[in-house]
Amino acid sequence: MNPLKVYALTVILSGFTLTQANRATAITVPPLETQVKQVAQWFTGLFDNSQQVTSNPSVPLITLSSCSVQLTDANPVIGIQNIYLEQKSINRFRLYSFSQGNSAVNLSIRAFDTSYPVSGLCNRPESEQIIDSGKVLGTSCNLELFWEPTNYIGNNTPNGCPTSSGGKVVSSVAVSKIGIDSLDKIFAANGNLLVATPIEFRRVYSIPEPSFILGLLAVGIWGTRKAISVKIKNLS
Repeated sequence: MNPLKVYALTVILSGFTLTQANRATAITVPPLETQVKQVAQWFTGLFDNSQQVTSNPSVPLITLSSCSVQLTDANPVIGIQNIYLEQKSINRFRLYSFSQGNSAVNLSIRAFDTSYPVSGLCNRPESEQIIDSGKVLGTSCNLELFWEPTNYIGNNTPNGCPTSSGGKVVSSVAVSKIGIDSLDKIFAANGNLLVATPIEFRRVYSIPEPSFILGLLAVGIWGTRKAISVKIKNLS
């Protein structure tokens, strides 16, 4: 065989092998332990749906802040990532717990005792981001999150979770590095669909360390004082 043809064939086969290897690497599913940590990290930060509202003003503006928390539990469960979620203008306070399932990430969502003051928890110093496990309700809404190359998706169709009014909520969620897409279909006790508005949260920023926040505030205050001082000097 012509040496040039042999060389060309070798290059082609090498390229094909490399492409196949890259594809194999690209679709390798990470271990569940890694998945739990990754989806919890992507779920943590400050989000809003302002981009969605701009294109569709009929959708309410909602902000969502979430941060990693510790529970006051005598027997903490290893491998669970507990995330506190606070949602405003439609107020909602929940504990999201991510853990390993058989083939996906388990997500358990629980509410708090109505008298428990958790609002603003993510704005407190990290040492104070602690939740009294006795104030977390025992009932939970559960679903599984399945890994995809760029996000985690899951739903609890068709059963959903029961509501206090006798109906149910069927939830779908997709968590990615840039945001959270969620859809809660709320059904009445008679089966009629009451609400089904998809919300597209996009990351505003990750929750920084409290010391970093205080540093930003200090710089802002210093800048404001300096500007006022200069203005007074110019007037005098």
